[in-house]
Amino acid sequence: MELHRKLAETLRGSGLLAPGDAVLVGVSGGPDSVALLHLLTEVAPALSLSLEVAHVEHGIRGARSREDAEFVRRTAAGLSLPFHLVQLDLPGAEHREAASPDAPDVRAGALEARAGDGGSAGNLEARARAERYRFFARVAAERRLAKVAVGHNRGDQVETMLMWLLRGCGPEGLAGMPAARPLDPDAAGGAGPLLIRPLLEVSRDEILGYLESRRLEYREDHTNRDTRYLRNSIRRTLLPALRERTDAGLDLRLARLAGMLRSDNVLLERQAAGVYRRVSSADVLDRAAFLGLEPEMKPRVVRFWLARVMGTLRRVGYAHVDAVLDLIAGSRPHARVSLPGPWTVVREYESVRLVPATGEAPEGARSEGQYSYPLPLEGELLLPEAGLRVTAWRSDSLDLPASPCEAAFDLHAVERVEGVLRVRNFRPGDRFRPLGMAGHKKLKDLFIEKKLPRRRRRTLPLVLAGEEIVWIPGCARGDFGRMEPASRAAWRVKVAPSFERDSSVRRG
Repeated sequence: MELHRKLAETLRGSGLLAPGDAVLVGVSGGPDSVALLHLLTEVAPALSLSLEVAHVEHGIRGARSREDAEFVRRTAAGLSLPFHLVQLDLPGAEHREAASPDAPDVRAGALEARAGDGGSAGNLEARARAERYRFFARVAAERRLAKVAVGHNRGDQVETMLMWLLRGCGPEGLAGMPAARPLDPDAAGGAGPLLIRPLLEVSRDEILGYLESRRLEYREDHTNRDTRYLRNSIRRTLLPALRERTDAGLDLRLARLAGMLRSDNVLLERQAAGVYRRVSSADVLDRAAFLGLEPEMKPRVVRFWLARVMGTLRRVGYAHVDAVLDLIAGSRPHARVSLPGPWTVVREYESVRLVPATGEAPEGARSEGQYSYPLPLEGELLLPEAGLRVTAWRSDSLDLPASPCEAAFDLHAVERVEGVLRVRNFRPGDRFRPLGMAGHKKLKDLFIEKKLPRRRRRTLPLVLAGEEIVWIPGCARGDFGRMEPASRAAWRVKVAPSFERDSSVRRG
C-alpha cells in the first residue's frame, strides 16, 4: 500500500485529524518532516485540510542552519503554503557553533547530550527544543490552527523507549511518545493546540522509499552519524546489533509494546484518580486513608497528586516520590520534603499537603506574617491574615458556650481592662494560664497536644487582655474572667470565617 493511502487510513482510524482541520506542520528540512509535509498535502483535499509550515532557525549549526531555513522556505513556496520562520539567538549557540560546526539539528528527540556527559550541549539543545515548541504554539494561536504536526516515526519511538530504559524509567517512559498530546502539557485542561505525530507507525525505510518514489529533496544532518550522542549510538550501534540477534520485526514489536503500555497507563491513571478522591479532601491527603492503600497503588497516587497540584511532573523523579512516601509512612508528626519547582510536601500530623516552598517557613521565622489589632468590647473585627471575623458583645446570658469557637467571660472583669483588649497571632515563647490552673503553660505544648498543624498556628487568633492570653479559639481558654456564681453579665467573643454570617449572634 502506498504511504499516502496508509496515512489516510491511519488518520481516519485514529482521529488525529478531522475534516476541515487547520494544521501547522513543523518542518526541519530532514527526511521525516519533509515526507510528512508532502504526505499531508496529498491527503489534504480528501480531508479538506488547511496547511501552513513553520521552521525554527536555531543558529546552532551556523551557515548550515541558515541553508536549512532557506530550503524549507522554498519548499513551502513550491506548495503555495504560508511559511513561518523564527531565528533564535540562544546564549551559548555561538560557542557551540565554533566548537562543533556540524552540531545536530534541533528536531524533537534528535538532540541529546553525549552519553554520560549531560553538559552544556544538552542544556543548549533543551533550550532550543523549548523555544521551538513555544514558537509553534504562538503561531498556532495567532493563526487559529488546531493541530501542530511533527515528523516522528516508528524508529524515533523505539529509540526513545530505549533511551528512557537506559537512563532509568518506569512504565510511563517505556510507553514512549503518544500520537497526540497538548502542545503545552501544563495548560489548564489541556487547552491550546494539539501536537500530533501522524507518522508514528511508519518505519524510516518507508519514509525514505516514499521520498525516493516522489523524487523529493531533503536536508541531511551529517552529525546524526556521531555515535557520541546517545540516540545516535542506539540508532547506529545498539539497534542493528539487536536486529541481527533477533529479526527485522524488532522495531514493530517494541512499538507495539509502547502502545500497550500507553493503554495500560491510561487505565491505571483513571484508577489512581478514583483512589485519590477517596484519600484526599481539597487536595490534602488523609494519611491514615492513604496508608491503607495497596503498596502498588501508593506511588501512582502520589504522582497523580503532585501532577494535579503542581501542574507538571517535570524534574520530579522516583527519588522524590520515594521521599514523599517515606514522609507519609514515617513516625514524625511534622516533616517536610522539598520538591523541584520549588514545592514542599508538608506533613502535619494526619494531614499531608503540597504548598509552594515560599509559602512555608519555620515557626516564628516570618515576622512579616505577624498581626495585632485592638479588639472592641462590642463590634466586629476582620482578620484578613487568618480569613476570620471576631465578634464581641455584652450578654445577659450566663450559659456556657456550646461551641469551642465561642468564649464567655465575666463582664465586670473585662470592663476593668477595657482599652487593652486585642487580638494577635502566635509568637515564639507565648504562655498562658489555663482555666482552673495556678501555673502557666507554653502555647507550643498546647498546640502539640491538640495536634494543631503548624500552618494554622501561625494565623490562629489569640485574644489578650493586656499582655495575658485569655483565649485560644478552638483550643482552650485562660483563667482570666471565668464565670462565677456571682457573675451578673457576660462578655462573649466568637470567631468565624470572614465570609460566614451567624444569625444566632445577639447583642445584649
